[in-house]
Amino acid sequence: MVSLIRKILISTFVLVIGLIACMCGRGVEEARPNIIIIMIDDMGWKDFGEAGSTYYETPHIDQLSREGIRFTKGYSSAPVCSPSRGALLTGKYPGRTKFTTVWNQSDAPIDKEAVLHTVSKQGEKKGRSKFNYRFEDGLHYHSLPLSETTFADVLSENGYMTGYIGKWHCGWDEKFWPDKRGFQYAEGYRTIPVRTPHFGRAAIGNVAGMSDLQPDDYVGDKLTDKAVEFIKLNGNSDKPFMLMFSHYLVHGPLEGKDDYVEKYKNLPATDQNKPVYAAMMQSVDESVGRLMQALEGAGIEENTIVIFTSDNGGLVPATSNYPLLGGKSYLFEAGMRVPFLVRWKGKILPMVDEKNRVMQTDIFPTLLDIANIQKQGDHQFDGHSIYPLLLNEKNWSQEPVFFHFPHYTHATSPATAIIDNNWKLIRFYNNFEDEQLLLFDLESDPYELSDLSDSRADKLKRLSALMQEYLDNTGGEMPLPNPDFDDSKPVQLDKNRYYRQAVRERTERERLLNEK
Repeated sequence: MVSLIRKILISTFVLVIGLIACMCGRGVEEARPNIIIIMIDDMGWKDFGEAGSTYYETPHIDQLSREGIRFTKGYSSAPVCSPSRGALLTGKYPGRTKFTTVWNQSDAPIDKEAVLHTVSKQGEKKGRSKFNYRFEDGLHYHSLPLSETTFADVLSENGYMTGYIGKWHCGWDEKFWPDKRGFQYAEGYRTIPVRTPHFGRAAIGNVAGMSDLQPDDYVGDKLTDKAVEFIKLNGNSDKPFMLMFSHYLVHGPLEGKDDYVEKYKNLPATDQNKPVYAAMMQSVDESVGRLMQALEGAGIEENTIVIFTSDNGGLVPATSNYPLLGGKSYLFEAGMRVPFLVRWKGKILPMVDEKNRVMQTDIFPTLLDIANIQKQGDHQFDGHSIYPLLLNEKNWSQEPVFFHFPHYTHATSPATAIIDNNWKLIRFYNNFEDEQLLLFDLESDPYELSDLSDSRADKLKRLSALMQEYLDNTGGEMPLPNPDFDDSKPVQLDKNRYYRQAVRERTERERLLNEK
């Protein structure tokens, strides 16, 4: 009898332990938060009220900022779209993946495989043929190589439902599309290389999963419909979700809703003075508000971390980044400084972090920590988890940050930059070796108006060594020699051209601000 009772008790004990284990297992699963990444296209660092804009009306973005952490020193990994997106997806610098610039579809056939190219924009190359310059573009991919692992690959393999909505720009052939890069659900991305679509008339037949678009539909609104639907469908699932919502807004062409445009025409402008751009920003803000409302309606606000950012700095003159120098395509601060907001209700204390530099390459390793997923042994990150910063812990050390862009835009020639302990060094390769550098102390000169390369040889030596170490470590492709360069003539398309251009633009924005 005693033996029987003992067996019953042991069996009961084992059953209870098993049930507890199952319940704990479900608890761990439920504790893994949902993740939403909102990526805006070409939004400047101060294009919302909490960051300093008084012209754009952004109450929902402002609320998101107040409810989480706003990193005032948040950076994209490149001054243009495609490489910054590739860096966010992989946690690697563009120099390491060699996905370093934006490809113009008229210059080469759509890649069926990732191959290294010498030209990204044939038109730009023809345009600079009248100049005397030392280097052409560096070799680069036109698609994010399939050998690269994305955070969606890892999250989907570890129990997350992964979704992607909107602009992709990491490869035009279907084998590079988001539904092949770890996203189990993907819609709203362009399937052929056409201009940025803001109204349905430019998107009909060109955008995945949006066959019901009408000519006058505002694409940003329709993409938001899909994001809200995704949240409602997956918000109360037995598995967590990750959604990356990548707006086409506020990239050109500038196209806003007519009534919003008229509204801003009648509001007092500042250094930010484009009514159409302001109307587009209002549409972005309303989209954010709808997403946050969907989270609240599903009862999952406190179990969802929201990251809000932009792929690069704001384009001048569409917006103003004053008082920072430059904008999209520049390697000056406003070219890569972007909105960087993180909200996790009940977990993250609201604050403004003005000290730490964080980059979009940090997002992938941070997501692994948030989701309690071990890093894969062979995956190499250039980013660092900012999870300790989100929890307001002190055991996070600032590492140098690097930007390698061996290409041309309207705003730069091939260059590399590094920031370490508030010192920033930019190397412009078209200049001769003794004239390539600009050095700034961002602590005392955050607007990059005083070049110290002639007076601080100690900093120059240290940062130059770190820059070379970074290039060697990542295998960054260097700009290729221009066979038509004439070394008997002055160098053109050099650092002085683009630095003076950026300073002129900043001065004009300062003038506009002082006139108001």
